[in-house]
Amino acid sequence: AGTRVYVANQLSNTASVIDTATNTVAATVAVGTNPYGVAVNPSGTRAYVANHGSSNVSVIDTATNTVVTTVAVVNGAVGLAVNPAGTRVYVTNHHSNTVSVIDTASNTVVAIVAVGTNPWGVAVNPAGTRAYVTNVTTNNVSVIDTATNTVVATVTVGSGPYAFGVFIMPAPPAPFAYISNGNSNNVSVIDTASNT
Repeated sequence: AGTRVYVANQLSNTASVIDTATNTVAATVAVGTNPYGVAVNPSGTRAYVANHGSSNVSVIDTATNTVVTTVAVVNGAVGLAVNPAGTRVYVTNHHSNTVSVIDTASNTVVAIVAVGTNPWGVAVNPAGTRAYVTNVTTNNVSVIDTATNTVVATVTVGSGPYAFGVFIMPAPPAPFAYISNGNSNNVSVIDTASNT
């Protein structure tokens, strides 16, 4: 709805909730250790925070700004993304070279997918059929088939795709994924139809 912004505060182990009408912090929510990524489900009822230090995900009820549950993932949670249906959360586990797939109905990990080295950012395409994961050390993107939770392609990008800068352009006009590369100071544009 555009009424709230959720910010992970790495050094204070909290998430700030900003009211966009007043540009003020409406609430501060205690989460896990060293939170990095944050994402909101499509209905706006839940915010998910990846806690790097405690290797878990805090699930925030956005109506009450309270953590309703915590989901353990693998070592070093960094980035996360919610699929368009709101049924799955994809979490990059930086230190274990994997992605945890969380079922949002049960708040349990239903799959762990091996990807490239030091995964960081993640995004799900508008159809919900693919998840794109940036791998910092191998300078590539793992393309996950969300139906089978397997990597179906690996696409080479620029150097150091560290950031959470993964954006999937809906089609039309074109099914492109944009990847920001921290070390080479450029953006890789992936044609998601051909994975090039």
